[in-house]
Amino acid sequence: MNKEFFIKTFGCQMNKNDSSIITKMLQDNDYECAPDPKNADIFIINTCSVREHAEQRALGYISSLKNWRTKQGRILAVVGCMAKRLADDIATRFPFVDLILGPDSYRKINGYLNEIYLKNTKIIETSFSGETYCGIYPKRIGVSDFVSIMRGCNNFCSYCIVPYVRGKARSRSIDDIQEEVENLVNNRVKDITLLGQNVNEYLYKEIDFAGLLNRVAQIPGLFRLRFLTSHPKDLNDAIIHAVKMNKNICEWFHLPLQSGNNRILELMNRRYTKEEYFKLIKRIRKEISDATITTDVIVGFSTETEEEFMETMSVMEEIGFDNAYMYRYSPRKGTKAYEYKSLSEQVIKSRLEKLIAFQGEIIIEKAKEMIGKKYEVLFESKAKNGATRGKTRGNKDVIVEQEICPGEVREVIIKEVRGRTPIGQATF
Repeated sequence: MNKEFFIKTFGCQMNKNDSSIITKMLQDNDYECAPDPKNADIFIINTCSVREHAEQRALGYISSLKNWRTKQGRILAVVGCMAKRLADDIATRFPFVDLILGPDSYRKINGYLNEIYLKNTKIIETSFSGETYCGIYPKRIGVSDFVSIMRGCNNFCSYCIVPYVRGKARSRSIDDIQEEVENLVNNRVKDITLLGQNVNEYLYKEIDFAGLLNRVAQIPGLFRLRFLTSHPKDLNDAIIHAVKMNKNICEWFHLPLQSGNNRILELMNRRYTKEEYFKLIKRIRKEISDATITTDVIVGFSTETEEEFMETMSVMEEIGFDNAYMYRYSPRKGTKAYEYKSLSEQVIKSRLEKLIAFQGEIIIEKAKEMIGKKYEVLFESKAKNGATRGKTRGNKDVIVEQEICPGEVREVIIKEVRGRTPIGQATF
């Protein structure tokens, strides 16, 4: 009987994509996915280091598997960004962990597992290698999926650990990207997102990100194409033009603002100003009037004053983001900002609560603006009470109180808003 494995993934879409890569390599070596993680022979925890909360959750999860590991013949592996950052600490704190791998070491996982089984040893491998995992196309079945186009990051935002745990930015072969997208299209995946820490920096043999978008958009049968994440300093007119001219590229731009105050942006090493960010939003909306724009915001960054926080709220009100992911500042040892003086927990918590409530009202108003309008919705999954959930081209969730098969596309008229969710009626 073949050995079974289970992967528990923490963190971002990049981590989820990495888990798919690991799954593909293990399955190619005759390992099978475990229906029940309790009975797995190999347990892999794919970790995240972007925020302290993600690390604490992963560390707690590792601790909970101590008894699972006591059964003979089992292997416990910790991989990913936290494994790179805290390899020695993990090995010391959790001596029952057998394998620790950084994000560039997954190609070696089958060999390392064999070595652990044969020699009853422990292995740590967290070195950088410039890996892009070309030629590995995970087997995926679903309505939507992700394709990694690059790995690592060169920006070194003062709060961000990513360049230290994922290495320098390097772009994947355009032919390899196209082949993976074609495979997904052939497997009836309809909504594909090109993924990277900063996709706008993509550059492979003189083909930049706009060129990549134009090439991928020509793949026959590709229904929807998106990209995530963009750095505001690098999103140029050529990228906007590519979105405008290719009908299968969705008019959704995720542009992390992080702060609406120039002093804080400079401390963050974001390399744009509030004014430049405004100009970018205006250019997008001028060229693509129905563009959906979402963002990320960090609340309570080191030395942020109340006035500077209010400036961020003012920017968010003026722009009117369709959605925002809002986080408290999480100091990361090894980053420049770790040296800065932190605000009190009470101040950070109060500001975050205020911003979430404030942006929540904007989201509701944006949803209400959809009432009476018609949208192309790609349905993805079942919802409660016989309803179905889908997404617009602008990446907005819509629910219809009808049973529609995942993968089907319908025009939907929005009838009402419940909470923050548009409720519509599909036409047939």
